[in-house]
Amino acid sequence: MSTTTGSPQSTSGGAPTKAEGRKLTLPKFGRRDKGASGSSSTASGQRHVRLKLVYIDFFSALKVSFLLGLAQAIVTVIATFLLYLVFVQTGVFETANSVAGQVLGGKNFDVQSFASMAQVLSFAGVIGVLNMVVITVLGGVIAVIYNACAKIVGGIQMGFVNVPD
Repeated sequence: MSTTTGSPQSTSGGAPTKAEGRKLTLPKFGRRDKGASGSSSTASGQRHVRLKLVYIDFFSALKVSFLLGLAQAIVTVIATFLLYLVFVQTGVFETANSVAGQVLGGKNFDVQSFASMAQVLSFAGVIGVLNMVVITVLGGVIAVIYNACAKIVGGIQMGFVNVPD
């Protein structure tokens, strides 16, 4: 049942395909039969493909992880801004001022004097950029680790269904 990696496999149970003229067999994915899904894959024109992921390009992993880190940084800044607005509108800062005043013995205390919107958003931006750098580096490190493991064990084998349009 050995086939070339990435070659489409016929669903007719071993019948040769017209395009290639060689015998291809259907891979076994778990214990599912053709009838288990309710319809035959040959009737719907689906073809099963078995592929093995043996390599992740380092720079592709860096690009994708950078974009994910950038999205995370943007979400962090926007979420911080919205949370700050909710705190202002619900009076959390006034409650914190009264609690701090009671703890400090009646002194006037203003949380917003050191936690203004500009300072909070600047801090959120710095945290977002640091997380973006960490996520980017981790994406590259994970790609290197996966490539090393794939050399040892041969990668991850996956099954796909090619559905014609």
